[in-house]
Amino acid sequence: MDAPDPVVAAWDQAVANWDDPARHDALLAQVATFSCFAWAAARYRERAGDPVADKALERLRKAATATMLATATVRKDEEKVPYRNAILILIALVILIAVGMIYAKARDHAPRAEEAEGP
Repeated sequence: MDAPDPVVAAWDQAVANWDDPARHDALLAQVATFSCFAWAAARYRERAGDPVADKALERLRKAATATMLATATVRKDEEKVPYRNAILILIALVILIAVGMIYAKARDHAPRAEEAEGP
């Protein structure tokens, strides 16, 4: 996988001026802009053991982690309980049916006006 041209150019500049931290900073900026952390890490890993490469790898790891955390999406509470609204409506209907049945039963057992007067 190839990186975008600005990233490759920044890499070439960093290699040409290996001991210049500003070149590595410029490369990191380009890598972050184009989100090609893996590409840059692979290039630096080829030089593992070199103090400059090791420091750059650590910075790349931190930048990639920060980017991942900053762009992560958070699940909404609604997504955690599927059909939450349907369940609430069903519970409300069951409660209404129960109240209706209690009312109907109580109404059947109430004395009627003509029965209460007697003969």
